[in-house]
Amino acid sequence: MMIVAAFLCLVVRVHDGDGPVWCANGIKVRIAGVQAPDFESAEPCRRGKAAYICSDVQAARSQRIVEKLTLNRSMTCQPVGKSYQRVVARCTLADGRSLSCAVIASGAATRWDSYWRRYRMGGCS
Repeated sequence: MMIVAAFLCLVVRVHDGDGPVWCANGIKVRIAGVQAPDFESAEPCRRGKAAYICSDVQAARSQRIVEKLTLNRSMTCQPVGKSYQRVVARCTLADGRSLSCAVIASGAATRWDSYWRRYRMGGCS
């Protein structure tokens, strides 16, 4: 079942720089519009997909950055799609910043243009 209403997410775990981010309520969030380095054991890396950066070192760095932004904090998320067993969502941090923009500004991830447009992400200030 797809969640359509905005929801509050208290972040209890972060996988890497674009998610999933686990919420205390059990929802797993894929951060909309961004692409972060993946751990070498991730499915796209095992398949050798050329568009992905596969580096345990870079993925762990991105994970730590997103943890600093979100772990044990609440954010409001608006679902925009689904990816695997995750809700793709535009999330807003408690200070009003877009999570997608914050992870880009911090260097944890880059803008994934095709999904940025698909999910109508807008601009980052």
